[in-house]
Amino acid sequence: MQTYRARSSQIWGWTAVGTGAVIAVWHVIAAGLGNAQGGLGVGAGMIALGLAAFLRPHVAVTDDRVEIHNITQVATVPFSRLEGLDTRWSLEVRGDDGRKAGAFAAPAPGAAQSRRIEKQVARESESGVPPLAGRAGDATGTPSGDASAMIRARWDAWRAAHPSGDPAGEGPSVLRRIDPVGLGLAIGGLAAAAWGLLL
Repeated sequence: MQTYRARSSQIWGWTAVGTGAVIAVWHVIAAGLGNAQGGLGVGAGMIALGLAAFLRPHVAVTDDRVEIHNITQVATVPFSRLEGLDTRWSLEVRGDDGRKAGAFAAPAPGAAQSRRIEKQVARESESGVPPLAGRAGDATGTPSGDASAMIRARWDAWRAAHPSGDPAGEGPSVLRRIDPVGLGLAIGGLAAAAWGLLL
């Protein structure tokens, strides 16, 4: 199984976890354990939300399917039902019945990065390098482009191993299920932060 998580997500996630820990410890030292509810609540909330929103979401690819792990939900698409990928707003997988699933862990580049990519493509096309086909989100070095390339490589290998394709299954192409750990972290983080701020 290969997984992808944007480097920026790791940076933001560990920053939230570290900041939450510092806030909690600082309040315990400054106010004592009995009076540090505010700092402990806010710190615990930051840690839980950093884990839920940035460190846990990822895109995973196995030999026969794509799994998109978002904050509170996991979407699975078997390669036999995968129709295409899109990178307009974030990486998005599209099933053969039109159902879609977006990846929180693989956003498309913002406007500034898209302009830099377009300028780089223009410079490369002047020097004889073939231009990038598609969107800026398809470019390698971007979260959506790197995750898309990882999926395409496994999908191509699957198609080579199954030249006639597997019969399309019954039911929806994108299977969704609740991620209880992510849901618990998100709800717990919000509750802890509210407890810390309101006390």
